[in-house]
Amino acid sequence: MLRAYDYAEPAGERGALQDSQLFQREKQIAQNFVITHPLKTETEVCPVCGSRNTRFIFQRWDVNYRFCDDCDSIFVPIDPETCAEYLELPEMKELRCSDAYQSQAVQRRRGIWADFVMWAEYRTYRYLGRNTRLDLIDFGNKYTGYMELFQESKLCGRYELRNSLFPLESPHIEQADVVLYLNQLQHECMPAESLKQIRRALKDDGILILNTRLGSGFDILTLKGGTDNIFPYEHIMLPSKRGLEIILDQAGFDLLEITTPGTRDMEAVLKNRERIEDTNFFVKYLLDNADGAVMADFQQFLQKSGLSSFAQVVAKKR
Repeated sequence: MLRAYDYAEPAGERGALQDSQLFQREKQIAQNFVITHPLKTETEVCPVCGSRNTRFIFQRWDVNYRFCDDCDSIFVPIDPETCAEYLELPEMKELRCSDAYQSQAVQRRRGIWADFVMWAEYRTYRYLGRNTRLDLIDFGNKYTGYMELFQESKLCGRYELRNSLFPLESPHIEQADVVLYLNQLQHECMPAESLKQIRRALKDDGILILNTRLGSGFDILTLKGGTDNIFPYEHIMLPSKRGLEIILDQAGFDLLEITTPGTRDMEAVLKNRERIEDTNFFVKYLLDNADGAVMADFQQFLQKSGLSSFAQVVAKKR
């Protein structure tokens, strides 16, 4: 199984992935919901591996995130009803379906999406032996521009969108060659159960292409609750690499490849350096003494070592 991935830091200055005003609005809607929907329980059971060997790691908006000492995953002990209600929040749907939100996403992310589609084309050929005119089912995609890139790619023969904000008219595909599950695992309070449902949508030799944030990533473990990009109940499941392997195995998948080609871990830590705990001497020393070349080398080290907080995964139905 491929685990390392040599991925160079892109040259030149990069813009933010989100429009600041839209992102602040998104967070405000989420925070208002969290305030009026406090956690009903504070279970200590890890939803990934079932262990009770978990402990508090950080807090956002009075919501406790817990860390599992057995599988290294991070989670919010949220009940399924509150989780489902958040995902159906009308105000959030309205914002994300707006022309402003979608156009800003295309402007800021199109290049990243195009790279990922190309990556998916290579991976489908590697693991299926073909990468043209395939049946694709896309679960939960919230970006119209991202959908269009997949539909226009050589991968796509037929395309069906499921569980999305958008009521896209598309042919019903009973079982697909490839299922896409992009940036969705973070919303799942019962991740293995969700992936079992997705497994049923795959042909016997089909593959799952998934990406997600990882709780074992350098920036998340360094900043803990000190990053604006992780907040409840948008991010309730942050598995580690090991936790992701457990989830896929429980759901009936064989893991073919897991890589962490993230490029923004050091950027996030630098941006929020004042929020780093005083006892994190190594990271503080690194930031105070390393130059730009060392920072870039360290980011590449995180990528190659599977320590970045963004994972790309290919798994096969078992």
